[in-house]
Amino acid sequence: MRTKLALLLISSLSISTYVNAQNKSVATDGSTTIEHLVDARINFNKTLIKSREIQKLNLPESKYIFNQSGSHTVDIEGLSFKIENKSIVGIADIPLSKAALNIINERLMVLDKMQFAYSEGSNLEYISCEKDRRVAFNNDRQFFSVLKSLKSIIAEINALAKGNEDKMSIENAVAKWKQPAIDWQFFSQIVVKETQSQLSK
Repeated sequence: MRTKLALLLISSLSISTYVNAQNKSVATDGSTTIEHLVDARINFNKTLIKSREIQKLNLPESKYIFNQSGSHTVDIEGLSFKIENKSIVGIADIPLSKAALNIINERLMVLDKMQFAYSEGSNLEYISCEKDRRVAFNNDRQFFSVLKSLKSIIAEINALAKGNEDKMSIENAVAKWKQPAIDWQFFSQIVVKETQSQLSK
């Protein structure tokens, strides 16, 4: 009898531990991710300028900051973004209306997809048989520019958070944001590829 009770207790504890692990969101240090992305690309370019040879094994990793499946949290500059299946669904301790959240999600996801695509574009150009370094260098410039825009938006969100604004004030402030100065034609190509990928599944 005691043995059965012990086994039941162990079983229930195991199930509880598993459920808690499943419900616990994975946290990512977004500030460190951005820093690593920038440093890796800069160091790769410095090495390339010195050696004139492309080390394919040392190509910088392309990585999303927000645009990832599942449930996780991205911490950047004191802000904690909650992500659910490639969408920002909330920012801890900041009262956000649905409209404000949609704008923030759209801006950050667009920029995140673009920095990833520019990074991948550079890498593919470097390993291409008919490589054009001018294209790769342009992709690199756009990569850094997009990350700068992404960090700028995060700084604006941080300023709103520190101002202890209410939900409506934040919504009004976010609605006044200007569109980021990016290549929207390039982004449309990303959308087309995403759509084709989804349709092929």
